[in-house]
Amino acid sequence: MEDFQPRTPAPLTAAKRRDIARRLAAGESAPAAAGREASPPADDPARRVRDAVAGRVGLVSVSLPNLAYPLWVRAGSCDAAAAIAAVREAGGGLDLPFLPHRIMVIGDAYLAVALAASYPDAGLVSVEPVPDRARLHALNTLPWRRIATIHNPLGVAGTRLAIVTAPETGGERLVPDPNGEIVTLGLGQVLQHFGWSNADLLVIDPAVCPDLANPAIDADLAAFRRIMIRAGTAGGGAGLAARLLPPAWRAGAAPHHLVFDRAAAGPRAAARRQKVFDLAGDSIACTLPAQGWRPAGETGFCLAPPAGGGDVRLSLRCFAAGASGFEVGLRLLPAPVAPTRLAIGFAAADTGRPIHRAVREIRPGESVVWRFDLPVFFGEVDIVFEAAVAAGDGPGGWLELHDPALL
Repeated sequence: MEDFQPRTPAPLTAAKRRDIARRLAAGESAPAAAGREASPPADDPARRVRDAVAGRVGLVSVSLPNLAYPLWVRAGSCDAAAAIAAVREAGGGLDLPFLPHRIMVIGDAYLAVALAASYPDAGLVSVEPVPDRARLHALNTLPWRRIATIHNPLGVAGTRLAIVTAPETGGERLVPDPNGEIVTLGLGQVLQHFGWSNADLLVIDPAVCPDLANPAIDADLAAFRRIMIRAGTAGGGAGLAARLLPPAWRAGAAPHHLVFDRAAAGPRAAARRQKVFDLAGDSIACTLPAQGWRPAGETGFCLAPPAGGGDVRLSLRCFAAGASGFEVGLRLLPAPVAPTRLAIGFAAADTGRPIHRAVREIRPGESVVWRFDLPVFFGEVDIVFEAAVAAGDGPGGWLELHDPALL
């Protein structure tokens, strides 16, 4: 081995020597000097967003760490600050004490996207009721298959709203107006449409949900385990605090939100969802009926039993890695049809050994989330869905099965 030969240190540049002398003359310590020279890392989300919009006006995209798709922001507007705040807040999961499976965000598409990245097994609904922001909302949410979007305001059904500009911020707000052209959808109706009899998290910007001040919305709010109201925005928060009282609710605060936790909601075990029907997912073996079925989006399908008796069957084969439950959203389209009986059977793919069978009747117009336990099973499993008219020989209707998944 060659002897170690010390290297002659490289001489400091004149500019560097002057900078060191200036700091020493000012009595500045080495750590402080180092801190002043330090700059944000290249992958810092805030820095990337600021660099993307610096000196620009117009629509720009920026790629951020941990986000599968770029974010679109309107340079010259407040979008950059909103995107940075959303990524920072969701990076800590909004400091939730539980793992959410169903999330609704009203008025903040950036937060919806960031939460989709933080909770990859959760289903989300993102609501943007201001028409001028609909295009931006679509650009940011459409790439995420787990985010369903709504461009109507939610609250008390039938409320008429108008758009005004807040003088203190320059941002747009929705306010009640009997002559307004925007009509509110009922929050409870939307939950029913998605088959959410209950949900985990609701995050609201009061500027786009003036019905928070209306006590008629309280019954629908009770479907959520936690409600987070954006602080620092006029409307809704204070009035809600006077109505969501103990013992039914517990009030709290987060750095940027007022928080209301439903006291009756106990801890829920975390469950990892494994979709069993996904047109854009991994290929699996299946047996499809010749008629009486059709896809419903990418992760669901419809079955229509034949009139005059008999059933329609669809079977899927997938690998169960210790699944102990099953969940599916059901909705029988409202029509003059008979109730439908749905049976879901599980069997070991190699031997045909029955594992479990569950049966449920659905009435026309009914929308529910059906969840049941399974014996813990490892290995390939055949799942057979059978739909039939529940009684008599009347016509069968289309039964929607949304997001069937092993848990």
